Parts: sequence; structure tokens; C-alpha cells
Amino acid sequence: MRRSWQVSLLLLPLCLFPLATFSLVEMSGFHCMMRHSMRLNRRIHGIPKEGPPPFDLRVFDGNGRETAFYAPGETYTIRLVGFVHYRGLLLQARLCDGNGFLIGSLKGGRFIEDSNWENYGIRHQQCDPNVQLNDSVTHADDSRKFLTQMRWTTSEDIGNVQFMLTICEENEVCWERWRPRTGLLQPHSRKNSPQPIIEEVFTDEKAAVKLAGIKTL
Repeated sequence: MRRSWQVSLLLLPLCLFPLATFSLVEMSGFHCMMRHSMRLNRRIHGIPKEGPPPFDLRVFDGNGRETAFYAPGETYTIRLVGFVHYRGLLLQARLCDGNGFLIGSLKGGRFIEDSNWENYGIRHQQCDPNVQLNDSVTHADDSRKFLTQMRWTTSEDIGNVQFMLTICEENEVCWERWRPRTGLLQPHSRKNSPQPIIEEVFTDEKAAVKLAGIKTL
């Protein structure tokens, strides 16, 4: 009996170890240190994956139709679907110029929290205790997620908007600063004459810079 008890104690760490490996270090949301860069801590997450991630992001208007345009005062649903699970995410609405290039780390609009956020395991990333901007959403827990939905709105025309994500399947399986083509919105005022977006901005910004003839230091 005593020998059996000793064997059980020896096996206990082996049983617990797999559980420990299936959780994110940032269990309740990504740190504010990555709020502007959206780049992960390399010591924790290693080098991010390259190429298209196994996720799909779409934007829908108030009638449930997919859209590539927005109007001030209207509310839009951002839907993220995973073909594999994900545990952590950081989603922001980044401002872009007429060609689709990000304008620094500027963000626009706000995400509207509702009762479904608890079910989706998400929360606002609040980094300033004195100001609630509500312009960033991160995970509230590290459960396995396959679907996340949230609402977004803006009170004014803020130009082109790109919904950009950093997302982790596991600690060392992550994608940084993912820019889905379906996550780019232009103002409704430009619907009849949309701006010419350089498609390479979604996959290879260095190549896009060359195409645009932009000089860099």
C-alpha cells in the first residue's frame, strides 16, 4: 500500500505538467507594454509565425451584411473565427492613409462592451487609469476560443481603418500585427470613389513601400 502511494506521488508531477503547458503566460490579457507596437515578448513567445494565419476576420453592418465601408454613428460587428483554437488576442482599429499604410500607432473609434464579452472571454485593454479609450480588446482568460464577436463604432469620419490583430494559439504559436484584407474599412463617403489600396500592405509592407515609391531613411 505504501509503495503504491509513493508511486502515485512520483506520477503526480507528470500528470500536472501537461496542464501547465496548455496555458498562456498572460492568462488574463496581453500586457500594456505591447499596446502600441502590438509585438509580443520574444522571451516568452519566441519568433512569431509568418504567412497567413488560420483565422478569418469579417466586418458586418447593422443589417448583418459584410461591409468594407463605415458611416459615423453606426455600429459594426467584428467577427473573428478560428480554424484552430486561439487563447490570446489583441485587436485594435488602426488608422491608415489613402494607400493603406498604417499611420504610426494611431487608433480610432471604440469597442462597445456587452454581456457577451464574458462568454467570449474578452475585455478592454485599459492602460491608463485616468482615461478609458476603449480602443483595444484583449483576452480576459486563456480558454480555447474559436469565435469572438465585438461591436465597434466611431462618432466621426476618421479616414481608413484597419482592424489589426496579434493572436496566440499557444505561448510559442503566435501571429503578430496580422492585417486581414477584410478588416480594412473606408469611410462611406468614399463608397463611389474608393481609394486605391496597395494590396501588398496586407502581406509585405516593405514591398508595398517600394511600389508606392516612398523614401525611407
